[in-house]
Amino acid sequence: MIRLSSGTYLGENTSRYEGNGIQLVDTVYHQVVSNDWHSHEHTHLTLVLDGGNREQRRGADYQLGAGQVIFYHSDEVHRNDHTLFPSRNINLEIGPEFFAKYELTEVQFAEAIKFHNINASFILRVFKEAELNEDALTDHVAELLISPLNKKYKVPPKWVRELHQLLNDNWQEIPSLHALAALVSVHPTTISKHFTQYFGCTLSQYLRKLKIERAIPMLRDKFSISEISYFCGFADQSHFIRTFKTETGLLPKAFRKL
Repeated sequence: MIRLSSGTYLGENTSRYEGNGIQLVDTVYHQVVSNDWHSHEHTHLTLVLDGGNREQRRGADYQLGAGQVIFYHSDEVHRNDHTLFPSRNINLEIGPEFFAKYELTEVQFAEAIKFHNINASFILRVFKEAELNEDALTDHVAELLISPLNKKYKVPPKWVRELHQLLNDNWQEIPSLHALAALVSVHPTTISKHFTQYFGCTLSQYLRKLKIERAIPMLRDKFSISEISYFCGFADQSHFIRTFKTETGLLPKAFRKL
């Protein structure tokens, strides 16, 4: 089995930024690479920017496509095949020194990112920061990464996990607050009071983020801005463009040119 060292991926690395226990690696795949079982030395998140593949982990199979973000524990064994060419991934790698500095464990980090918007929009924002200024990968980007995470993070209660699933499954037509509360068996005030604690933003902000996550792969597939705005439920193109820039740091046209 292959164990890939820090900053190393099976494809060709076209750019790499590093600082403060974080690496950001842009990797492209133009031809077949090894489909053997392998692992990576460090924890990392991978954003599939273009293309995709089938990924196998012990006991699980996934079809990965543009816009998806996948989390890997350090030394987690997996393999990839049926890659679409060209494919391109942006890998956000977190080294042990980062966890030590911020008094986090890998397990805490893995659980927290499920609810705290460490998603495609976030990785694109970090990528934009690093392109503008590699030094940004030191304190500023580290703070961006750590700010949604509570150092005393605990596994969220059942209603939070259920709400997370409901929102992601019904992002195009979200039930009212009272309906959501009834579906997860809590009082509406409970959701209002504790949503930010568990999700890192307000409910309305989270819903906008979900829409942008759906828009990202559509932009790579060359749908028109008006089509994307309509499909993702924005009032108009201007509303979509403003929200996309807020979430990713990029205008939609600039994102298409990445």
